[in-house]
Amino acid sequence: MAHKLHATVEQAGDTSVVKLAGFLDEDNNLGRLVSEIPAGTAEIDLGGVERINSVGIRDWVNWLAALDANGTRTVLVACSPAIVAQINLVKNFAGNGAVKSFQVPYHCRECDEEKVVLVETAEMSEPGAEPPMCPCASCGRAMDIDEMPESYFAFLGTASVPGSERDLARGSSAVVKSKVKTRERRSNPPERQSRPSLSAFQAPGTGAKSPS
Repeated sequence: MAHKLHATVEQAGDTSVVKLAGFLDEDNNLGRLVSEIPAGTAEIDLGGVERINSVGIRDWVNWLAALDANGTRTVLVACSPAIVAQINLVKNFAGNGAVKSFQVPYHCRECDEEKVVLVETAEMSEPGAEPPMCPCASCGRAMDIDEMPESYFAFLGTASVPGSERDLARGSSAVVKSKVKTRERRSNPPERQSRPSLSAFQAPGTGAKSPS
């Protein structure tokens, strides 16, 4: 299938670089990746993940738990809008991992152009931080954020940021107040998912199981 989840694992020094792209659903292949990622740090690039369903959420959370049990510290990078939505909705979606960077979607109301901008979590976690301005490549006008900032950036109050002397307090009421305009048309948010059980992959000392 064209939208099947594609996964690659490469080594960059002591860090495993994992790239995921496509649809994270019941046909995912996360189970086999557990044995391919050694203990240490795993940088998981999620920029290409377009969609995730309830089974994908369950398998993803269980996969992170299995990596954690194997001694792997996960760092999430380039989180796509689909991933950011789940980080905001599912309490343990990032597991014990840190969110290093994420994508912000923009839209030009004049040209109907769309663009995503990569933003470092640490930069947006400072008091008074604002999303970057994004000029349209066609008309030069400032593009609007294609989400409601209060909802889209909500996870910044609870996310763990790598390389920081402190993790942001979980349960913090910090809210990023944006002066960047938001698009008038709001997309419908995905349904809230219940907290998945840790059963598909986890259990130290047992082999990784393929997701059902």
